Amino acid sequence: MAKKNIIVSIVLFLKEINADSFQVWVQVREEIGPLFGLLEFPGGKIEAGETPEIAGRREVLEEVGLSIPRKSPMVLFKCQDYSTDLKNICLFCFLSDYDQLPKDKGQWLTIAYDQKSEPLQGQIPPINHVILDDLAVYIQSQFNAGTIKLLWRI
Repeated sequence: MAKKNIIVSIVLFLKEINADSFQVWVQVREEIGPLFGLLEFPGGKIEAGETPEIAGRREVLEEVGLSIPRKSPMVLFKCQDYSTDLKNICLFCFLSDYDQLPKDKGQWLTIAYDQKSEPLQGQIPPINHVILDDLAVYIQSQFNAGTIKLLWRI
């Protein structure tokens, strides 16, 4: 049986970026399956006719009940491929500094640059370790260069 190819868009909401750490928003996965109960980023499949950014905004509205204002930019951080036994998945990972997220829908996690995602073992899907670790390296380097806030003005 051929693997199914899926293209997904996720949004990583960031705040409290400083010299030691940053915060990222996560929600609990409520869909029954192997990732049920784990912490994840809002997002989902890109539908026909959608760009990855539009899909990310739509998924945040559907999952979190939040309409990200058009004036609030989303920056493409990376595309991440991975496979499971049944699927090949391509993730478009967007960054947003919009921080008015509902407290009843998720939580902010602090990611320390020196530990990255290590403290979250068993709490997040394996691919999110790759994404968070790459993100920690990227944000720390941008913070140290003094350019992190400029990213949102693209």
